[in-house]
Amino acid sequence: MSTENNKIAIICITENGKKLAIKIQNRLNEGQIYFVKREKSKELQEVCNISNDDNVTNKDKLKVEYQDSENIVRIKDKLSNFIPTIFDKYRYIVFIMATGIVVRTIAPLIQSKFKDPAVIVTDEKGTNVISLLSGHMGGANEMTLYLSHLIDANPVITTATDVNNKSSLDMIAKNLNGYIENFRDNVLKINSMIVNNKPVGLFLDGDYHIDTRGFTLLTYDDMLNLNHTNNKDLENIETVVVVSNKRRLNFQSKKIIKLVPKDIVLGVGCKRNTDSQHMRESLQEFLEINNIDINSIKTIGSIEIKKDEQAIIDLANYLDVDFKTFTVQQISQVDYLYGKSEWVKKNVGVYSVAEPCAHLLSNGNIIIEKQKYTGITFSAGRVNK
Repeated sequence: MSTENNKIAIICITENGKKLAIKIQNRLNEGQIYFVKREKSKELQEVCNISNDDNVTNKDKLKVEYQDSENIVRIKDKLSNFIPTIFDKYRYIVFIMATGIVVRTIAPLIQSKFKDPAVIVTDEKGTNVISLLSGHMGGANEMTLYLSHLIDANPVITTATDVNNKSSLDMIAKNLNGYIENFRDNVLKINSMIVNNKPVGLFLDGDYHIDTRGFTLLTYDDMLNLNHTNNKDLENIETVVVVSNKRRLNFQSKKIIKLVPKDIVLGVGCKRNTDSQHMRESLQEFLEINNIDINSIKTIGSIEIKKDEQAIIDLANYLDVDFKTFTVQQISQVDYLYGKSEWVKKNVGVYSVAEPCAHLLSNGNIIIEKQKYTGITFSAGRVNK
């Protein structure tokens, strides 16, 4: 009963709820259905004890049955016993039952909007779909709208920014996979200002396609004049969100909250057994020279032969990003576009590594050509948002 191929759990407790669950599963083309019913059903063919399962395990040894024809897992236990076993294992949990039942069941499990899964509730007739928990960060609002469209239901969304047809800082950050220092405090501050119709500036340092409703869009000249108290158009703006992947900005102000999109990818080439500290120090120099914020790095890549290169592995762990490798065949498709090294060709089978890998990671959007350090080469690309 693995969740590897399912990010959505659909929970039902009645026969009508089960029918709707199957409909939702079919329309989504994904999702694991759990039919939670304590009493013994005549439809049960086999009951098995799965206390060792990673996804359903507790001291009461929950009993379930797989029904392959409908892809339903039947749970013979209380809802309050079962839900804690899956609450942190799915991105979305759709409950088909009364909202009161759901509230009482999940109340002891709730931690914060930054950790909880998206919880959606619908009645067993599919009349209303309610975004109950993690509307923004968890994606419950988006899933509520999508589900409502699929089953022709009424979406119920109560988050203040959405009700007022405005954007929110956490949604912008989520869409850009962005980093904000003191994330929680700044999100609460900005969202509160927007809901209460207080002016919040927004400067996009790049081509970012985001929802800007509720923000006051500022130009580069506005940012340069931000600290000038005699500028009547700007004097009422107390806070400005700057969306930028740059390490240093050309303007400074105490009003600025910086949102760093993770949209920079790095191609890395190096000699065998490169020192990890040297790798990290070289990257710091590369970022400083090219004015790239370290929090903007999304992925690093290299040739497949480097998949076990400890310095690159350590660098990926230090940055907390994915390390992706490419085969000689993949790199050979694009390495002719960049400078050729016969030495590199002789040793690894391609003419260059850093630039082709940055090319492949960014779909050809190279922003920094290769730069060499002692035994190391970096190149950077940008993923369009």
